[in-house]
Amino acid sequence: MLAQLPDADYEALARHLVPVDLPLEKALSQPNRPIEYIYFLNSGLISTDAITVKGESVEVGLIGREGFSGLPALLNQPQMSHVVIMQGNGDGFRIRASIVRELFLKGGLFQQMVHAFAYLQLVQVSQSVLCNRMHPVEHRLARWLLASADRQESEAMNLTHEFLAQMLGVQRSTVTVAAGDLQRQEMIEYSRGKIEILDRPKLTALACECYGIVQSSYSRILGRGPNDSIHYVL
Repeated sequence: MLAQLPDADYEALARHLVPVDLPLEKALSQPNRPIEYIYFLNSGLISTDAITVKGESVEVGLIGREGFSGLPALLNQPQMSHVVIMQGNGDGFRIRASIVRELFLKGGLFQQMVHAFAYLQLVQVSQSVLCNRMHPVEHRLARWLLASADRQESEAMNLTHEFLAQMLGVQRSTVTVAAGDLQRQEMIEYSRGKIEILDRPKLTALACECYGIVQSSYSRILGRGPNDSIHYVL
């Protein structure tokens, strides 16, 4: 997203960007607290999770290099009800939300990209509601692994069964059985918290239709620029 900005807009942000390491499970914003910073990724994976009063959570949205954390702050909503955390180790840039909002309010290309990104997040959240209610865990796990790999742009991911269970809103034992089935069918390889997709076509065939529905929106809005970089089609 930053790479697509006109030079003047990029320079307005660049002097405020702070390089940061973003380790697994680092919280980028907390429920009902001010969103002070926005984070743009170079690598890694951001997860937006809905949380109950008992601390139970389920993942409702994924963000990679195509977007950023802290979207509500640009829409004049200084806080949100969900937690936003790093789901995979990475790095990127931190910048105060107020500075990014100033650029957003000027309109232009950046505002268009933010609107497109907000739409993609809405597609994810809406489809996740249906998926979590209607589809078997094994199909949901396949969808989630594919979506995570797409956003992270890597077939290898650092994910524990405990974390997968939290993201899918099921018991850890349920994920262990489902992941074991995928591994026996040679769709994935799982070892010591690392999962690698071995057979994407087979895993895609197993995934519920939610993966295809969401991915078609991403394919339509996100093209590929030079060196396979993400490029918004506006």
